[in-house]
Amino acid sequence: MTRKLTAHSFLTILGFLASSGSIIMAHHGTAGVYDFTHRITTKATVTKYVWSNPHVQVYMTLKNDKGEEQTWGIETVSPGNALANGWTKNTFKAGDELLVSFIPAKEDRFFGNCPQIVFVADGKRLGGRGTCGGGGAEAVKIDTLPIKPGYTKVEVKMPKDDGKRPASVQER
Repeated sequence: MTRKLTAHSFLTILGFLASSGSIIMAHHGTAGVYDFTHRITTKATVTKYVWSNPHVQVYMTLKNDKGEEQTWGIETVSPGNALANGWTKNTFKAGDELLVSFIPAKEDRFFGNCPQIVFVADGKRLGGRGTCGGGGAEAVKIDTLPIKPGYTKVEVKMPKDDGKRPASVQER
């Protein structure tokens, strides 16, 4: 009886670990989702701020080169990492004007990652230090990437980064 229970428990645990490992790896893969060959750097207005797991998200409106207003979302760090970096549930409010630079998603989806954010009102900077894509050999410096076609006329110059903020999760 003990041997059967132990073998059954072992197989159950092994099956759980095998299935949960693939879920974890699927969640953290960004190479297939984001276009690490372009960036968007523009002025935007916050419309919604979502403080939840697994990633805090900021939704905003911005304009493309044709002057059309679009709503974009950006994925940031987890709420725990956001707190460690000085963010709170009230950091962003609808109507906040931002200068933002981020890596857009592939396939013309209006979503992005690896953001650098500067509040227009006071110059406060949030987000990473501008290295995206995992780390090591895969990492790219966001400010060296060309602007995504369709957003070149609305590009803004981001203020110089003093580098005093902690590195974002994407940069560690």
